[in-house]
Amino acid sequence: MPLNDYIEEVMTLFQQQPTPKEILVEKVNFLRWAERDGHFDQGVEMLSKM
Repeated sequence: MPLNDYIEEVMTLFQQQPTPKEILVEKVNFLRWAERDGHFDQGVEMLSKM
């Protein structure tokens, strides 16, 4: 994710009222919820290939 896109998304999240308890860009949601959704192993495998 390009840095400018990341900054823009984070700043948009900070502007929400109320401010979210967690600031997570969309691209990290697959990792954030991997265990809950039952695809933790797939996430770790994908990251290890990078």
